[in-house]
Amino acid sequence: MDRLLKHKIHYPVFILLFCLFLFQPNNAYSKERLEITHGPYLVELGEHAVTVIWFTNKECLSWVEYCGDDNLSTFPVWGGYPKSAFSNQNGLIDANSKRHTIRLTGLDPGTVYRYRIVSKQILKYDPYEVIYGDSVVDDIYEFETLNPEKKSFSFGIVTDLHERALVLDTLLQNTPTDSFDMMFYTGDMLNWIGDEERILKGFVDVSVTHFAKEKPFVLVRGNHEARGPNARELFSYFPHSSGNYYHAFSQGNVRFIILDSGEDKPDSHPVYAGLVDFDNYRSEQAEWLRNEVQSEKFKNATYKIVLFHIPPFTGRSGHAGTDLTKKWGRILNDSDIDIVISGHHHRLAKIEPVENKNKFPILILGKDMILKTEVSEKNLSFSIRGKAGELLDEFLIPSGTQ
Repeated sequence: MDRLLKHKIHYPVFILLFCLFLFQPNNAYSKERLEITHGPYLVELGEHAVTVIWFTNKECLSWVEYCGDDNLSTFPVWGGYPKSAFSNQNGLIDANSKRHTIRLTGLDPGTVYRYRIVSKQILKYDPYEVIYGDSVVDDIYEFETLNPEKKSFSFGIVTDLHERALVLDTLLQNTPTDSFDMMFYTGDMLNWIGDEERILKGFVDVSVTHFAKEKPFVLVRGNHEARGPNARELFSYFPHSSGNYYHAFSQGNVRFIILDSGEDKPDSHPVYAGLVDFDNYRSEQAEWLRNEVQSEKFKNATYKIVLFHIPPFTGRSGHAGTDLTKKWGRILNDSDIDIVISGHHHRLAKIEPVENKNKFPILILGKDMILKTEVSEKNLSFSIRGKAGELLDEFLIPSGTQ
């Protein structure tokens, strides 16, 4: 009788424990539906390549299906012959991850491509047994590779957002971003680098909603993006094949140079706890910059635009401004730069060329505004608007000014 009673007690307890195990959120066989949680967004668009990044709520194997303009009318139905791109390292295809970063290569310049992202859940990943689960397939999007022959295009710039995603949403709503070829975020888009959700909700999700599935953005690191426990992980969310935050690329007749001004205070400041080395980092960039301005792509460009967060040649930029002016200023002055665009000060300002100082104009973009630049063979046309779409300033830089 006692044994029978024990069995009656143990059986419902066993059923309860089994159910708790089966339906716990982290269980591989959980009934939670596989979803794309963030993205996709495009970074490092070039003439021959682009990087696509997205996130899922479960560990997956992921890939990108894509085709060029010769098959756009039939993709993705049979006859479209899409290509598939995976990410692999040292012979191993990336898998069992919630973040998916895939670089499409071998593309043609100035070509429209259609793509979609695919993720397949991995339920079990043992040394000799892998079990797949559901798949999720996103909508079809398009992008156009950079084109060295393009005569006219436009781009946007926003700076110093400091995680105010609603402000960015308003700015993008009041700006025809569909006409942009790309967007630049010139620093301090975040207050500091914490967990993944903080990064994505700070400005990435809004960008995806408005343009980033089909138009790329370039993150120019600000001093606030160098702060926080996960600042060293930030690059993996916005990777560049150079391995650096500083790099250069061309679209049409414009050469863009991206520099990283680093932190604003001296490296020895107690707030950094001995964990930064930005003075040497800015020296490293000076050496790179000397080589860049001697390159054929730089010399042959009609316009040279330089972007970094902390502006040079001002008395309000602290130690970093003084250091980068000393190390980069002469190189830029000797290189026929058309304009330097920065942020950091939170106020709109335009510094005209000054004898024995800066030979080029410096535009300091303020917070809560968006810059639209139209590029043509005749000039660079700049217009700056506020949150309500009101015009704050506009000016031209004619071709051949420098």
